[in-house]
Parts: sequence; C-alpha cells; structure tokens
Amino acid sequence: MHALHRYRETVLLASSGEAGDGFSIVLRYAIRFVRLLVLLSVWEVVFASRDLASVAVLETVRTYTLVAGAFRMFLDARSDLGEAIWDGRIATWFVVPVPVFGHATAVMVGKWVPLFGGFTLPVCLASPLLGVDARPSSLYAGILFVPALACSVSIGLSVDLLLASLMVATGSSVWDMQRLRTAFATLLTGAVIPLSF
Repeated sequence: MHALHRYRETVLLASSGEAGDGFSIVLRYAIRFVRLLVLLSVWEVVFASRDLASVAVLETVRTYTLVAGAFRMFLDARSDLGEAIWDGRIATWFVVPVPVFGHATAVMVGKWVPLFGGFTLPVCLASPLLGVDARPSSLYAGILFVPALACSVSIGLSVDLLLASLMVATGSSVWDMQRLRTAFATLLTGAVIPLSF
C-alpha cells in the first residue's frame, strides 16, 4: 500500500503538469477531434463508393473508428522511457523510491487523466451527435473491453521497454525508435484501417 501511495503521488504530479499546459492542450484535443471527424467521413465515402457489405457494416466501422480514436493513447500506450534515456532525465529517475519502469508507467498514467476527462469521455458522450453508437454491442462485450484495454496497455508498455532497450543497445536515436514503433503500431493495431479489412 505504501508503494501504491508513492505511485499515486507521481500520477497526480504528472496529471497536474499535463493539465497545466493551458491552450496547447485544448489545441491538441481539437486536432485529435478533427482527425476523428475526418476518419469518420472517409469511411462514409469509402462505403458509398464500394460494395463492402460482405466485409463489414458501415455503422460497425464507424463505431470502431470512434472508439479507436477516443481511446487511441490508451490502445498505443507509450511512456517517456525512451525520451528520458535520450535527454538524461533517467538519471533522476534512479533516485525516486520506486522502480524506474514503474515510475515511467505512473507518469504515463498521470498524463492520461486529463486526456480521459478532456477528450475520451466527451467524445464517447457526444457520439450520438456524430451519428455513431459507441455503446458496446452487449453487456458481455462491455465487460470484456476493460481487460482487453488492460492487455493493450501492457503490450504497449512491453514494446516501449523493448524499444528503449534496443535504443540503448544499438545507440539509435529516440526518434528512430518512435518512427519504427509508429509505423508498426499504425498498421498492426488497426488504428486507421480496421483489422477486419
């Protein structure tokens, strides 16, 4: 319990730092929202121009796109570990009274708190205004969403640790590792193109 208290303090500090960005955080959320609107519009155009009824239903793809856009940061979990190694902040993390990777995870979770309250939750609540039903297809599917999201976060953190280790081992820059990860994550997570396609 004492260790969880220390992580809680790190989460609170990181969330207050992220929320304190002022206008830039509003601008980032606006850009994410516009990106989501563009993706929703693109799928309408694609379904109108082609017969894709045998592959997927438009409403299902729109729901998938909205949920993937709203939970994008959670589905592709990334800590600051690589950046901390690159810019030297990792040295200060070794004097924190918690494990380094646990500290990086707590900072990541802290940055998610304003994102969840300021973007994810409003987008899910406003989904009927966008013409999308973001509700789970069943109670069972809704319950399974939580462990699936937890698995996605743990996979993202594992990849993060792997790429940070690879960065140290090969001497590559953090930007090379980020580009590598972004290329594979965009394709393999279904962030842009649903996996059913």
